[in-house]
Amino acid sequence: MGAGVAVIPTAPERVRNRDSHYPYRFDSYFYYLTGFPEPEAVLVLIAGDSPKSVLFCRPRDEEREIWDGYRFGPEGARERFGFDECHPVAELDERLAQLLADQPVLHCHLGEDARWTSACSAG
Repeated sequence: MGAGVAVIPTAPERVRNRDSHYPYRFDSYFYYLTGFPEPEAVLVLIAGDSPKSVLFCRPRDEEREIWDGYRFGPEGARERFGFDECHPVAELDERLAQLLADQPVLHCHLGEDARWTSACSAG
C-alpha cells in the first residue's frame, strides 16, 4: 500500500421486511483483513513509518444483545482481534479527520454501498 490511509467498511445489514433483517453476512474483504464478523464496522489502516490498524465498531449494549446477539464492543474487539486501537463507530466522523491529517493518499472503495458513498462524498 505504500504510504497513506485505507478506509474499509464492512457490508451493511439488509432489511427483509420492515423490522426483520436477513442473517448478517460480512464483506469478504473486510473479514479477510480483520476476522471481525459484526455489522456497522469500519477498518482504518494507516501505512508508512508508523503503521496502525484502527477498528470502529458497535459498543456493547446488553439490551440490544438480547435481540441481536453478542457484541464484542471496542474493548473486546481490540483484545480478541489484535487491533492497535478500537473505538465506537459513532466516533468515526470525529476521529477520521485526525487519522487522515497529513496523509498523502486515501484509499476508499466507493460505489458498493450508496449510504457509505454518500457519506464519503459529502466531504
